Amino acid sequence: MVKTSVLFIGISLLATLLVCIVSTQIILAEVQSFGLSVSIPVRLHATMTDLVGLGPILFLIIASGFLIGFIIAKYAYQFIGGNRTAWFIAAGCTTFPLTMYLIQYTMGLTVIASARTPLGLFLITCCCIVSTWIYARLTLNNSNDNKTVQN
Repeated sequence: MVKTSVLFIGISLLATLLVCIVSTQIILAEVQSFGLSVSIPVRLHATMTDLVGLGPILFLIIASGFLIGFIIAKYAYQFIGGNRTAWFIAAGCTTFPLTMYLIQYTMGLTVIASARTPLGLFLITCCCIVSTWIYARLTLNNSNDNKTVQN
């Protein structure tokens, strides 16, 4: 249980790191589309600033979405069956966009500017998919479900 909890926090941190990096680079690419040049040191500084400023709230958003999604994935696998890894990847694929849409619907704002475009939302979702795939693979042996795993 402790190992799974530590892995969950680690995967949420990994997803937060990946989302911050990708999000910052998407915004800087938009800045470049206006004809402005963005150097590597500026990119690194902007990324570090986003990690410090946006990271904590983004971690809470991602971790809460993953928590709900992982619980659903675990019980879906137990009761419906199928591929355990696919259930967790589906959780990662859906929780972040649904969380963004829920925040936008209830509060009328988009927390992450890069998530306003379909490409940005897709790339950020890919970060969450990679993170949840890693989580599913690392917790495969810890799984209390001794069903046959189809990978």
